[in-house]
Amino acid sequence: MSQQWAPAPTPPTPLGNYRLLSPLPGIHVSPICLGAMSIGDKWAGFGFGAMGRGGIMKVLNAYYERRGDFIDTANAYQDETLEEFIGDWMEQRGSETRW
Repeated sequence: MSQQWAPAPTPPTPLGNYRLLSPLPGIHVSPICLGAMSIGDKWAGFGFGAMGRGGIMKVLNAYYERRGDFIDTANAYQDETLEEFIGDWMEQRGSETRW
């Protein structure tokens, strides 16, 4: 029996060991989700701290470079600015993003 496909390379970090999230559509995601509720600066007055644009981009880049692909976000987080940051980040990465 010949081998048609080479085995997938070992991921550089455990974030690349994707797990099945939903069996019907076959969605696989990283084992750790990036919780993005406190990423930003709109809720600093409520004790959530503040993270500027540069810090946000560093966090997203670090997560992505370690093969993370699962971000928890909602339009209620950080007064809807988080999605703008994520959209800008994805646009900057261009076709390089896996999402």
